Amino acid sequence: MLNFLVMPKIRYYISGHGLGHASRSCQIINTLRHRHPDVAVEVVSAAHEWFFRGFLDPSVPLRRAQLDIGVLQRDSLRMEEARTLGAYRTFLPERALLVAAESASLRASGVTLVACDIPPLALAAARAAGIPGVGIANFTWEWIYEDLAARHGDFDDVLSSVREDYRSASAYLRLPFHGPFPAGISCENLPLVARRAQLSRAAVRKRLGLVDGRRLALISFGGFGLQDCDFSALASLRDWVFVSEARPGAPAANFIVPPPQGLAYPDLVAAADVVVTKPGYGIVSEAIANGTAVLYTSRGEFREQDLLVAGLRRYARARFISNEQLLRGDWGADLDALLQQPLPDATPACDGDRVAADRLAALARDPGYLGGPPASRSLDRHSHG
Repeated sequence: MLNFLVMPKIRYYISGHGLGHASRSCQIINTLRHRHPDVAVEVVSAAHEWFFRGFLDPSVPLRRAQLDIGVLQRDSLRMEEARTLGAYRTFLPERALLVAAESASLRASGVTLVACDIPPLALAAARAAGIPGVGIANFTWEWIYEDLAARHGDFDDVLSSVREDYRSASAYLRLPFHGPFPAGISCENLPLVARRAQLSRAAVRKRLGLVDGRRLALISFGGFGLQDCDFSALASLRDWVFVSEARPGAPAANFIVPPPQGLAYPDLVAAADVVVTKPGYGIVSEAIANGTAVLYTSRGEFREQDLLVAGLRRYARARFISNEQLLRGDWGADLDALLQQPLPDATPACDGDRVAADRLAALARDPGYLGGPPASRSLDRHSHG
């Protein structure tokens, strides 16, 4: 078939780990469908189906498939590092079969571009199918697994497989707060990708029944949730109302669980005075983009954490509390101190979804457009001082 008759089509592979990969990918895909309706998009992911139903453009078909391991976790604060590496080793024999199956499917479906956030075998499948594969992320699992393997023994087979797959990429679109990416492959820096509120702060607070000027905190612990917590002490913080997807510990009059249906999560983030969370790309980017302060705790020795904390401290009001404080509900003094912090000096550019969408559309229409990325842009929209 002649090239000018080939319809541009993107298959977007999304890691099932947590919600951050799905969150930013949905934002890019929705912008892509809005700005470039001639470009067809389909999604392959093992992330929560309810999340896609709530946030992904309904014109985009979703196929459920487990194509990576991510990091296994007991909850949002506790990783199972050795079990993660062992699970990937067990996955290795299946990997070759999946690459062959996906590459055949890509050819049969007429896909012209693979986008990937960031299951490594998707990039190997793209190369095997003879089409370009673009990774979009702020880290690779290679970088994460290197750190885990340094603490848990010899997993050279895992690292070699992941490393080889990531070197199959045609290019990378690299998000802010990033680790190192494979050398020698075209790599373009993106502005921040984040979902933003569509409703006003006043409208959301009215929906929540907040008419008395009390402060609002959103408890956000992503797809893994939180265990072993006792937040009964929060009932004594009468100036605060807490919104949570699931009630932790004893019930309290100042809890809203769950939030009313019809309120999108970015609207809740923007309406809150503070988000209480652990550092993950999705919630960090949304808090920064919507100007919300963040009370955060550690998520263990996860390599991405320091990068996200640095971003928080540059672009948001942020304050740390220990896991022990978090789990016993000892938040009052830190919530008050957080809101006394000055506003950040720097404001980031938050149009990474538009930049990525335009780039992907151009590549899907003409793979030769990979000739070289435009000059990288600074993350900051402006900075004072």
